[in-house]
Amino acid sequence: MALKTEYDIRCSCGAAFTAEACEYLLAEHDPGLKDAILSGEFNRVRCPSCGHGLAVGNSYLYRDETNRLSVWVCGREDLPKGKEGRKELIERLRSRLECHYTDGAEPGKELVVFGREALIELLLKEDPALRRNEAGHLKRNPAFRLIPEGGNGPGFLLLQGRKIRVAIPLHLPGDPDGPAADPGNRRKWLKAYSDGMNIHNPYSSFLDRRRISGWDRVRKEEPPGGLKGEFEDFAESWARSRVDARRFRARYPERAKFLDRLSEMDVPRKVRPLRAGPRG
Repeated sequence: MALKTEYDIRCSCGAAFTAEACEYLLAEHDPGLKDAILSGEFNRVRCPSCGHGLAVGNSYLYRDETNRLSVWVCGREDLPKGKEGRKELIERLRSRLECHYTDGAEPGKELVVFGREALIELLLKEDPALRRNEAGHLKRNPAFRLIPEGGNGPGFLLLQGRKIRVAIPLHLPGDPDGPAADPGNRRKWLKAYSDGMNIHNPYSSFLDRRRISGWDRVRKEEPPGGLKGEFEDFAESWARSRVDARRFRARYPERAKFLDRLSEMDVPRKVRPLRAGPRG
């Protein structure tokens, strides 16, 4: 049932080659491809010249008849153009796969997400069987903190379930003279940020509904500077409360109280450091 198309690919080593990538899959008929999405191996190819593995990054349609889902997973080339809305974007994506899209089945929920991690976040909400199989493993398995040496990007928090593998980007604070401005505090900040993201993230949060409701209330009472999502805001607040506690408490007293109450909470998923290995 899967539809594959050849793509022209250029590796960072300079080699150019063609390789097949999937543009359409039906979860019930292509369980191996679904597993590849969960693990991060979907639409990855290997350069025949240097052996480096890389993601094709194309858009594709994920169909799930059991849960009545049709999800357009957008790649780099299909980010919304100008004032293009959701409806126009879907029509543009549909135009490529019309014969494979219909297949005599109603699409049910037709959604658009950007990137594999966003698809996994959606599936953990909409696919009960996946949630049952993965939730316990995501919370029990250790997380890994990858902070590259030499200032090559902030790094990632890596979570793993039974089949799911996701990499959550770490972020430095936006203020140039903030708590991570000093090189000695940069690593301390990233460790604290990853600890906060480990507690509350879109894949396996340790906050129950009551605490999430409390966090939403605190965010409204003391809104963050700039545009931050729920989870990034939590991780940054956690990091500021650890790295620059005095200033954080003075500026955000309600946030500080909320995080103080969480400090005694048991988080069974531990964060372990991970050294960057060779690419590929």
